[in-house]
Amino acid sequence: MLRFVSVVLAAAMLLGCAGTDRILLAPPPPLSTLSVASSSELKSQIDALLVDSLFPPSNIGVKVVSLTRNKELYALNEHMLFNPASNQKLFTSAAALHFLGTTATVPTTVAADTTSNRIIITGFGDPILSTADLDSLAGSCAMLLPPGRTWDVAVDTRFFDSLYWGAGWTWDEEPEAYGMFLSPLMLNNNTITVDVIPASTPGDPPWVLLDPPTAYTPVENTAVTIADSVIDPLRVSRKWQERLNTITVQGQMGITWRTRRDQLSVWRPELYAGTVFAERLRNYGVATNRVTIDSLHTDLPPLITFEHGIDTILTFLNKVSDNLSAEAMLKTIAARRHGAPGSARGGVSLVYEFLSQAGVDTNAIAIADGSGLSRYNLTSTSTIIRLLKHMYADSASFPLFYKTLPIAGVDGTIGRRMQGTLAQGNLRAKTGTLSGVTALSGYVQTLEGEWLAFSVLMQNHPGSSRVYRNVQDGIGAVLAGIRKAY
Repeated sequence: MLRFVSVVLAAAMLLGCAGTDRILLAPPPPLSTLSVASSSELKSQIDALLVDSLFPPSNIGVKVVSLTRNKELYALNEHMLFNPASNQKLFTSAAALHFLGTTATVPTTVAADTTSNRIIITGFGDPILSTADLDSLAGSCAMLLPPGRTWDVAVDTRFFDSLYWGAGWTWDEEPEAYGMFLSPLMLNNNTITVDVIPASTPGDPPWVLLDPPTAYTPVENTAVTIADSVIDPLRVSRKWQERLNTITVQGQMGITWRTRRDQLSVWRPELYAGTVFAERLRNYGVATNRVTIDSLHTDLPPLITFEHGIDTILTFLNKVSDNLSAEAMLKTIAARRHGAPGSARGGVSLVYEFLSQAGVDTNAIAIADGSGLSRYNLTSTSTIIRLLKHMYADSASFPLFYKTLPIAGVDGTIGRRMQGTLAQGNLRAKTGTLSGVTALSGYVQTLEGEWLAFSVLMQNHPGSSRVYRNVQDGIGAVLAGIRKAY
């Protein structure tokens, strides 16, 4: 009602000033008058954190409910729509548990076609497959193959569709690691690690090491180690505009500098994984030739299967806010539910279906991807609270869902936040960060053990989000310090 009154007053003043050179607008009401709370004490504690220099001009939505008593404790702009950033992963991980179950596994398989001398490696959407895992597959495969042959390695990519990026992702994410390309066969988050080490003699190029070492990503190193002040800063990138996997190292590096480490996305990551697999096979004495995309689709039974459990995947997804894991889960639930190839569109439709069953008004939100990288996502604190309440009531899924969330002051993306407060080791929540967007939503227990769910969404802030995260942390500490039931 207060917003409506302010709008009417502003409109009246504009009309009254028609034909003059000066326009007077009524100032917006302070946020503290817009918030509602179950007690004046809680209201004043949270309102005090929302200083006028931050809100407005930036937008904020807050909602807190008691899960123990099923009671709303605090609300501010609870129905206003925000970009949730990586809070989107709450929807994705909850839907994955709903459709796949808490004991699901995600495999990677290897088969051998002895007629055509092909080794087929098939990805089924495992987003945390590592070099060590691939090496284990190669070692086991080498022991089972007929000796004395030269093999082609074929990568089967049929489990996902061919779209590498999500809807609404921005072109300048590349070649950053968080803007990786999607594929059903993944390796090291579809990125490569580049270490640059200063040479011991000025004028020499620095050393460049790749992890994993592979011929798939050649290196062009024109950088120079210098003893003087650096004028041309060191730059590590990939020839992404040319759609090449050539790593470029340019500029100057101080002779006393520590090793610089960068992670870069890899173009056509399914061939990257296939190439590293072929190289590992050679390490075990298996002669390999070409690495190609499987086009024959003989559907042979696997020689070897490597699996990761959904508990491990979702923990990695939420603890470190891994974009690749979220997008892989989105396409995986589509493929498992409706058949391959799994698509983001199919996954999004299933997330909507799940949220509808959870009591969410899906006409009041917009979902474009699984990770929150998209600028097309829109949600509200009221919607996120509805999800958190639904998961809390789901005795089968909640223990795992809760376990996957970062712990304040302990681990994950809030491992260094809220330290020294009552929220440390207590509050579990999912972060969200994009340029101009920051979010925090999850669970916390009060001093008396009452379970609370909370959601804080902020957007349209310039510069660093640190000061806004401090507000979130302050709200978390207030909630953890509640001594009585409001």
